[in-house]
Amino acid sequence: MRAALVLTAVLFAAPAARAQQAVPEEKPAPSPAEAMAKARNTFEYGDYATAAKMLIDLVDKARFEAPALRAEAYRLLGISLFNLGRKGEAYSAFLELLYLEPDTELDPFYVSPGIVALFDQVKKDSSEKLAPIRAQRRADQEARRKAAEDEARARRQRELEEQQKLLFARQTTVEKRVVQREFWVSLLPFGVGQLQNGDRTLGIALATSQIVTAASSAGSVLLIEELRDPSSGRFDNRGSSYRLARNLSVVKWVSAVLFYGLWAGGAIHAAVRYQPEQALPDRLVQPGSP
Repeated sequence: MRAALVLTAVLFAAPAARAQQAVPEEKPAPSPAEAMAKARNTFEYGDYATAAKMLIDLVDKARFEAPALRAEAYRLLGISLFNLGRKGEAYSAFLELLYLEPDTELDPFYVSPGIVALFDQVKKDSSEKLAPIRAQRRADQEARRKAAEDEARARRQRELEEQQKLLFARQTTVEKRVVQREFWVSLLPFGVGQLQNGDRTLGIALATSQIVTAASSAGSVLLIEELRDPSSGRFDNRGSSYRLARNLSVVKWVSAVLFYGLWAGGAIHAAVRYQPEQALPDRLVQPGSP
């Protein structure tokens, strides 16, 4: 009895399993873009009858993601129907195309003159109906253009602000440097006034000349004192020391005159060229530098 029940269950289960295996899996329906691509390929191969059938099914049932794709479907449908001799239906397809894209033009290099003539006739017959559509389309395009310009302007402003922030973070500081000068320094000897005014060559020349003349004058004084008689403090009129002392006296006074002359000339020159301030070259101070 138990074996019979098992055999019965197996007999009933086998047909059920075969029935489950025989049921085909349902394929997902193609998207409008995929169906449009297939219809476009069929149209390009010249199978206008099949292409027209596919395109009619598309425009009647499909939900296109973009109006431009639906407009292309009507364009291909109108051309296919015209080539099949169904001019009335082609007229309607072209009219639907113009309702979607009122400024559409057919390229005479790719379609026959008869199709271009029919399309122009449709455009002429529906000019009054297409006028408000064109106006609305232009208004929409102008609004999109302005929105795009505003967005681009706002984006440029954001980029400019970011650049300014970056430059501010990396910017260097220009340090203005000014040297203050004192007039009384111009009256000092040894070319100090010239050095203060920036005349280094003249200042060094004056300093060297005055040092030489001062040293000559002071040295002559010392030598003259060495030639004096220690007991009397006088020179021997008959000896060579007297003549040497006289020559040294001449050197002393000439050197002294030259020294004071150079001092006076240098002071006058420095006073004439004196400027209270001197602007030094600007210095760039990097962020974080002392």
